[in-house]
Amino acid sequence: MGLLRTRRGISLLSFATVMAVACVLLGLWQLDRYQQRGERNEAVRSALGSEAVPLDSLVPPGTAPEQGSSEVEWRRVVVRGSFDPQVELALRLRPVQGQSGVHAFGLLVLEDGRAVLVDRGFVPTTSRSTDSVDLPAATSGPVEIVGRVRLSEGGRGAGLDSDSDPPSIRFVDVADLQSFSSAPLTGVWLERVEQVPAEDSSLTAVPAPQLSSGTSLIYAVQWFLFGVIAVVGFVLLARRDAAQPAAETDVREPSSDQLA
Repeated sequence: MGLLRTRRGISLLSFATVMAVACVLLGLWQLDRYQQRGERNEAVRSALGSEAVPLDSLVPPGTAPEQGSSEVEWRRVVVRGSFDPQVELALRLRPVQGQSGVHAFGLLVLEDGRAVLVDRGFVPTTSRSTDSVDLPAATSGPVEIVGRVRLSEGGRGAGLDSDSDPPSIRFVDVADLQSFSSAPLTGVWLERVEQVPAEDSSLTAVPAPQLSSGTSLIYAVQWFLFGVIAVVGFVLLARRDAAQPAAETDVREPSSDQLA
């Protein structure tokens, strides 16, 4: 190819090669992300479908699972105890399926002397403002709760606003919220699924997470296509460059009629 004998051709080949390799690597990276997300979704799906077990069988007293632990998070557990009527928290800026609202958090004192933070349910609002939402009081007396295990959002702090009524938080950092409980908090918190006696009807139980494969597969295909375009584009330029000298020769060469 004549194009490869020129500095311009070598530059174009280098550019096309780098682009093709980069696109392939980015496509493989997106495929890896797609596979990882699929594995996480399968782990979450398995946890959500598991039978409810006692909390201490998953999180023994004095322990806390590591961040990202797939063996514990989203598992269903059973706890029994009574809500501390003095502790009420509002988790804000955490919409549910696009709906603005407030999560009502209570402190459940367990039969073994520990305590666990429980997302009792969600109160939707008609606007983005959540400052004037009234949260119903927690059920008095002994209760039994089936809940989904959630990991502490540690390292962020709770984002506590103690001046609001009730005090509001932005993150569920268990260690940062220990000051609200005289009993030691478990290393996880729960999302209520079922409760006996039933919770106040104004509170909607937080639904299970919606699992999606995301857009990584689409992005992977796009990157591979960009790589193909880089290669095809260079080949077309090379073919056009190779055809130009022949075309120029045909134009310059006089015909036999002209010579006569």
